[in-house]
Amino acid sequence: MTTPARSPRFIFAALVAVTFIAPLANHMFIPAMPVVKQAFAIGNGLAFATLAVVMITMAFVTPLYGGFSDQWGRKRLLLVGLVVYTAGALVCLMAPDILSFLAGRVLQGAGAGCGVVLARAIARDVYGMDRIAAVIANLTAAYVLGPLVLPIAGGFLIGAFGWRSLFILITATGLALIAMVIFLLPETHTTATEHCRATAVVRTTFGNYLALLRVRRFTAYALVPGLLSGAFFSLATASSFLARENLGVSTEEYGVWFLLLAGGFMAGNFMSGRIGNRATVTFMTVCGSILFLAIVIGMGIAYAIFGLTSMPMLMVPGFLLGIAQGMCLPYAQAGAMQVDPSLAGSASGAVVFSQLFCAGMGELVVGLLADGTLFPVVLVMFGFAVSAMTAALVAAASQPGKAAI
Repeated sequence: MTTPARSPRFIFAALVAVTFIAPLANHMFIPAMPVVKQAFAIGNGLAFATLAVVMITMAFVTPLYGGFSDQWGRKRLLLVGLVVYTAGALVCLMAPDILSFLAGRVLQGAGAGCGVVLARAIARDVYGMDRIAAVIANLTAAYVLGPLVLPIAGGFLIGAFGWRSLFILITATGLALIAMVIFLLPETHTTATEHCRATAVVRTTFGNYLALLRVRRFTAYALVPGLLSGAFFSLATASSFLARENLGVSTEEYGVWFLLLAGGFMAGNFMSGRIGNRATVTFMTVCGSILFLAIVIGMGIAYAIFGLTSMPMLMVPGFLLGIAQGMCLPYAQAGAMQVDPSLAGSASGAVVFSQLFCAGMGELVVGLLADGTLFPVVLVMFGFAVSAMTAALVAAASQPGKAAI
């Protein structure tokens, strides 16, 4: 079936819709984690894993989506991912025990990775490298509407109909997106190889990733978004348990408080979109990572002095971290994709792998170290933030010619 040509404005809206599958699987589920813990009678480790397995699975499949899409085209890979994602939601909906539920979450993660990475690759196809940093910033700012409203919607949906109602909504959304991609979204990567054998695609894909990873500047830029995401999601995940179990906050109220985390990230991306090409990739990456580290240190000092006494102690620093992260990430992503524009899909896949893998590992480590206080959370965040600043400085030092910082 031939899909009719569509305007860049329509494609942008479609990309926003596709990227929403990740926050539906992740952010909307965060208020449900303490409830699922009680429903399946499990400990903190398995409860944190219900979110972490989605992130880590997404991390490992996104390089495949990005790399394969450079060979086979964006649209067919997007459809495969959406089908897997929807099947995973159905498994979660009907899961009788925690093992079945985790299996469904793994399927969700395997499918959700397609939207995150392919949206950026399609944006590069449509808008070109000259506009990619601003487009990524605007796409991310629109995407953050999901984390902004979905935790609130999830909290109230859980309160009214139970946690399984989340997966009814996710299944319906997946089916609608499959129909949209089939009938309305065009193929944007017109140089894709139509009849390339799978073995050749795998060989070419991993060869492309190895070529990129040999470039120090690419590796450093790709690590920055991941390390910052590791710190950010460590706080986002732990805050759900600390709010409910330490501060007595309901799922509905927590969803409203989560606005600060998502709102800060959206504000940072909006700032990046407004700045555009007026600041260099290197400058924004280095300054954003330094600001992020400074906020984490300030959060640790405030906790040491005052302790965890209220929701603002959790969420106000999270708002500021969201701003710093939102200002830094689009430029770091653009820096990675600029290393070799012919491998934009592979570069996008590597960056998203970094983000999701570090986020998932942060959630797992925080779950293992959880002791009912904020101390292990701050400790994990500090480690990620220091590493992110180091990677940003390495990227700056690896710029060809004189680094403009």
